[in-house]
Amino acid sequence: MGEQYVRPPLVPREAPPAWRAVWRFRLGALLLLALLVLVVYRLYQEFSGATDQDPGLSSLHALAAAVTLLR
Repeated sequence: MGEQYVRPPLVPREAPPAWRAVWRFRLGALLLLALLVLVVYRLYQEFSGATDQDPGLSSLHALAAAVTLLR
């Protein structure tokens, strides 16, 4: 079988610089790392009970006790 002709690109241009690919990779890795940290933090909050709505003491009772002590 003979050689096949390959048509060159219609618009010749220079290859993009390598530093763009490096920074694109770094940005993607940084975003994935930030997402991982956020997910781990939310899981920690959920399993440690930090998201409970009842902190144990009402803020009004603590304020009333403080005012009583000041009198």
